[in-house]
Amino acid sequence: MRILHTSDWHLGRRLHGVDLTAAHRAFLDWLHALVEERAIDAVVVAGDVYDRAIPHPDALGLWGHAVTGILDRGVRIIASSGNHDSFVRLGLNRHHLDRAGVHLRTHLSDLTAGVRLDVDGALVDPDDDSPAVSIHGIPYLEPALVWERMGADRRTHAAVLTTAMDRITAHRDAHAPRDRLVVLAHAFVAGAASSESERDVSLGGVGVVPASVFDAADYAALGHLHRPQAITDRVRFSGSPLPFSFGEARTDKSVLEVEFTPSVDGTASPPAVTVHPVPHFRPVRTLTGTLEEVLKQAPQQPADALIAADLTDPQRVPGAVDRLRTAFPGFIRMTWTSLAQPAAASAEGSRGDDEARSDADVFADFHRLQRGGPPPAHAAHRFAAALSAVRTQDAGGVG
Repeated sequence: MRILHTSDWHLGRRLHGVDLTAAHRAFLDWLHALVEERAIDAVVVAGDVYDRAIPHPDALGLWGHAVTGILDRGVRIIASSGNHDSFVRLGLNRHHLDRAGVHLRTHLSDLTAGVRLDVDGALVDPDDDSPAVSIHGIPYLEPALVWERMGADRRTHAAVLTTAMDRITAHRDAHAPRDRLVVLAHAFVAGAASSESERDVSLGGVGVVPASVFDAADYAALGHLHRPQAITDRVRFSGSPLPFSFGEARTDKSVLEVEFTPSVDGTASPPAVTVHPVPHFRPVRTLTGTLEEVLKQAPQQPADALIAADLTDPQRVPGAVDRLRTAFPGFIRMTWTSLAQPAAASAEGSRGDDEARSDADVFADFHRLQRGGPPPAHAAHRFAAALSAVRTQDAGGVG
């Protein structure tokens, strides 16, 4: 039986204002083909289906496209809500959708509502005592809102998730003790590395969850962190399918195929995990060098690439943004990384006695701060001429 683990789709997300709808649709088309090629039995999405609690209509359309393509291939989809999702909106009509093979786990009451599949991927009745694989989705649980209702001993993510896992394992042990257990969870697990595009839920350490919380699971399909990573062999983040920042684009994206095989002599072997790299549907590149060096790289970049430029010029170059926009249709961001610092004496002078500094000194310091170096002769001359004209005008208006 094969499960495809993915998460953090963030349907409706933009990258620095750029619409990613086409890239998301290309990913979903690729996912559909992979599901068919690999004979996947269930696709699990570990939270953050949408980027916003109130999804844009385009995002709703993408979710419909995702579900239709998966169901058309005779495959089930199991999704839990993340911290970006509205659990009410994502879980709308979830009980009716269960019958169609769309299993949405968004409420506390869904914790023990596992989806049981046999080794051939067929749905197993809850009352059947045959060994199967039970898949449980843990929705994102905000500790401040649920810890008392759940009976957790503290108001932390670790305590809340521990209580959730206790409920799930107790239900499994009481109803299907021979089942292997898969859980979906949306959390920051200790030992993982985050990315800049994630919303922090770990402030002060109260959001960090130890991997041991999932010890009872044969596989924990994690979401929330956008970088693919294995905390242990059985506790893994799939990561987001698209990069949502320039930093994320430096890490390859993937989805994870998790295969369970029948037990041998009553002993269950651990699931086999296969990493499937996700293609770059819209390239996201950071180019580094002087302005001239970056501009020379334009012919090698795909026409649809989204570009950030980290410029190493020692001084700001006038017109840099316009030149970059002309060279790169997908230019988004420019950063000066190596500007020369203002001279120590001038910097100290700017904090000292202003009466001891001439107007030319003030202009020179301003130029250093804005352009990274002293003003060239023509700029100093234009400043002096403009200052003289203003003084002449003021003098003429006194009488």
